[in-house]
Amino acid sequence: MKLGLKRLAVVGALGMASAALAASPAFAKSDISIQATPHTVHVGKVVKVHGQGDDDAARYTTLVVQERSGKPGHWGHWHAVKRSFDGDARANVKAMHTGDLQFRSVLYSTDAHHQHAKKDRTSTPVTVHVVR
Repeated sequence: MKLGLKRLAVVGALGMASAALAASPAFAKSDISIQATPHTVHVGKVVKVHGQGDDDAARYTTLVVQERSGKPGHWGHWHAVKRSFDGDARANVKAMHTGDLQFRSVLYSTDAHHQHAKKDRTSTPVTVHVVR
């Protein structure tokens, strides 16, 4: 008889736990990344850049791969290298000057009418060193 009550208590506790988990809010998945190869390149050579990003909660998204050049403390402005509406952007960028190049992915989300784009998230920049 005692074993039956313990079993009933365990089954009841498991039922309550599963009900609590089912009632918890669902979270949308969102991810963004950037890759650039090679990490050191000579002037005039090409850097292959691959950015990826997606947000399940946003209906319309645009992924932009951005580049800036310079040196720490003297960076230029970020400018767009490639845009993608499917969350996967690839670009070949020619290294024109010595110094560093930085690349990042920026995910923008828009409303149903593709207006009022807002920055959703930004990846951590990757740096490519350009040598002579």
